[in-house]
Amino acid sequence: MTLEPTVANAFIAGYKRLLLEIGLRGGASNSGNALSVLAAARRQLTETPGLLDKALIKLRARSEGVNEEIVRAVRTLRVNDWVFLRDTKAYSIFVHPSEEIAFGVLGLTQPVRDITGASGVAIETGIVRFTGRFVCDGLVTRIVHLGPHYRKSYSRVYKAAKAEGRFHVCDEA
Repeated sequence: MTLEPTVANAFIAGYKRLLLEIGLRGGASNSGNALSVLAAARRQLTETPGLLDKALIKLRARSEGVNEEIVRAVRTLRVNDWVFLRDTKAYSIFVHPSEEIAFGVLGLTQPVRDITGASGVAIETGIVRFTGRFVCDGLVTRIVHLGPHYRKSYSRVYKAAKAEGRFHVCDEA
């Protein structure tokens, strides 16, 4: 339910380099903790996608390029509120609150439940298409614990999405 460690660490290094470049360019404060700076830069990137190309130009000018596969993944970044239902042996189940789509998502270096501390939560995080799979970017900026009725409701939504072909595990979706 996670990426192979070498692949995950390469993604983290490239993603972090890009976000820090965007954060510095956007005036993000270096006084906060690293996760806050990265989350603020991610927000800037989602609001202004052109910042990615500007960051790449600056990084390349300093000979600090980022692997093209990682850049392609970052271009697919979808930051949303997601309902994280639970981890399975193969992936974590994410349902979009609109109830229209669900994904089987891999964690980078640890299962999503280890990041959130619980299953059955609404979280704000990013998902990218990377190495043929959907992958959580590991930056969780909000966690809301759901009551048992909400969890059951979203479990039904997941089952319906799976039965109707609206549940995607590979990035061919």
